[in-house]
Amino acid sequence: MSYLKALLANREQRYSTISTLIIIVIIITPLCGFLFQCGCDWPWAGLDAKCNFYKSHVEHKCPWCASMTTGVLSIGGAIIAGLWATTISLPVDTEQNIIKIITLRIIFGTMVFVLLASLIAGLAALWQDYPLGIGSKLDFK
Repeated sequence: MSYLKALLANREQRYSTISTLIIIVIIITPLCGFLFQCGCDWPWAGLDAKCNFYKSHVEHKCPWCASMTTGVLSIGGAIIAGLWATTISLPVDTEQNIIKIITLRIIFGTMVFVLLASLIAGLAALWQDYPLGIGSKLDFK
């Protein structure tokens, strides 16, 4: 509960946390498609309709979709870390600085989300021997 209070402690944190969450929800599926080359796309371009998870003839299925464990841990951990990153303390002097600070928090939170999601996606690809996308770059065999 204290974590939630930290995310929503003041106006700047509320705006940055909510904005970051909206950005994360929009970019999570195309990020999956980019990292795993599985067919996931932007919400307005079909979202997960083309994901290889739904194709029965495909040998290798998207690691985030195929395993509830890796999917929830990867995405959930990255979301929590991204939102936590929006709570960074920065001094606020003027109304103009508030906008800069909110923008910096949003950028930082989104970057933390993308970087951690990418790192954990690589681990999920290795763990599940997924040879496409990031899995092809991390093949140590």
